[in-house]
Amino acid sequence: MKHDARSVANEIIRRAENAGRKVTPMQVLKLVYYCHAWMLGLYGKPMLKQPVEAWQYGPVVRDVYVSLYRYGSNHVEREIDQVDEEYTEREIDLINQVWEKYGHLTGFQLSERTHRIGTPWYKVWHSRWHTRWARKPIIPNKLIREYYEWIARSE
Repeated sequence: MKHDARSVANEIIRRAENAGRKVTPMQVLKLVYYCHAWMLGLYGKPMLKQPVEAWQYGPVVRDVYVSLYRYGSNHVEREIDQVDEEYTEREIDLINQVWEKYGHLTGFQLSERTHRIGTPWYKVWHSRWHTRWARKPIIPNKLIREYYEWIARSE
């Protein structure tokens, strides 16, 4: 089932709160992306309804960015005003695994990981289609799925 990215963001914000930690908007943006990417890579299904765009600092879901913009580089103080959604056990497990694997990293560390040569963001950002007229192109789910399938097989 596809979810609103803001609902997934709230799941991340709750996990940070439960762990007694604070997260920045950049961390939330990247962790939401990783939830989507790993759902595609492991199960072949998208987690998010919204598209992922290639922005300067990595993959971004615009709705989450707009919802957290007011915090700038400060910590997110509360959940996004968004109706919560129901998640399957598999989805909850995946969100928990993403939190465990990446939740301790800073926004810049997460961004650096998404910028590595060969990542979906890198391929789209550096493609011939990325021009000054298409500054924030969509990262296709197919590209994300293939990359994270490859990562899953490699680990």
